[in-house]
Amino acid sequence: MMPDLQSTLLAIIVFQSLLFALILLTNRGPKRLSNRILAIFLLFLGGQMGVILGEGLTAYPQWVLQSLCVFGFVYGPLLYLYTASLIYRDWSWRAGLWWHFVPAAVMLSGPPAGYPLCPRVGSLLYLSLIAYLVLAICQLFRYRSAVANTRSTSARIDLGWLQWTMVIFSLTFLLDLIDHFFADVSLFERISMVHLTILLLVNWMFYKGLKQPTIFLGITYQDEQLRTVATQHSPEERAEVQAELDRIRSHLDRSRPYTDPQLSLDDLAEQLQLPPRRLSMFINTHFGQNFMAFINGYRIELARERLANPADPKETILEVMYEVGFNSKSSFNTLFKQQTGLTPSEYKKKHAR
Repeated sequence: MMPDLQSTLLAIIVFQSLLFALILLTNRGPKRLSNRILAIFLLFLGGQMGVILGEGLTAYPQWVLQSLCVFGFVYGPLLYLYTASLIYRDWSWRAGLWWHFVPAAVMLSGPPAGYPLCPRVGSLLYLSLIAYLVLAICQLFRYRSAVANTRSTSARIDLGWLQWTMVIFSLTFLLDLIDHFFADVSLFERISMVHLTILLLVNWMFYKGLKQPTIFLGITYQDEQLRTVATQHSPEERAEVQAELDRIRSHLDRSRPYTDPQLSLDDLAEQLQLPPRRLSMFINTHFGQNFMAFINGYRIELARERLANPADPKETILEVMYEVGFNSKSSFNTLFKQQTGLTPSEYKKKHAR
């Protein structure tokens, strides 16, 4: 008998999940721990789809069918921990992290004890998924804030793809919620929309999860702890602060450290012989900007000068972009237009005339 389309779709998900998990487990590149967490996520996903695929073909032990909700209690913690392992450069597995999997362990221990919990309280997995999605998204927001305060570019620390992973995961979760409580979300030939989005999620997470860590730098816990605290200064302190501000401006004007595309708050603090937290306070409180916006402002000003008064008439906009410290054409164009009202090419043509 020929398999139907739904069974074929499930078989593809199982095959790809197991294959991708194997590749991730044997990958020896950077962020190896992140790859292993993602591999475990895919193994559980492939396992659940395998159980669903074989449900009509195999006589599973009763305890297996009574424990299906365990998968749902595992996905949330794994997604949350995977996000943390990507965000923090020095993240490591600690013994205290196992508590995230206590609900799954409790659900799994029910059937052998003769008290299956999934049929009774299994729907709580949806609350668990919502909670961990919120936690993972909050981590991303804190990460973006830390990046803006400590880095001058986001080219090697951009996690936009992980935000899209959250979107796809949330869509899958929402469709499953609708299918479980409200209405069937199947398409033609009994193909489930939930399983289609799972297939998309598997391929997206594998491709991006394997590719991105090879170029990803991450932040440290110290970066995240940098916060701006407005303080009141005495006249003597104000004079000292003004002297420090003048020294920062003088260093930026004279040495132009911002032309280094990888300049970080720590780098600039070391050059100025200032504690990073104090430098961050100066930039946020007295210049009214985060570190990235502050440095990019200097880069745009230098770019304006170079485009308006080129030393070499044959110098291209791309050459100017790289020499002032940008390594992303889209970021350069966007920030240049925000600050000048013109694109770089329009600005160059205007001043050429």
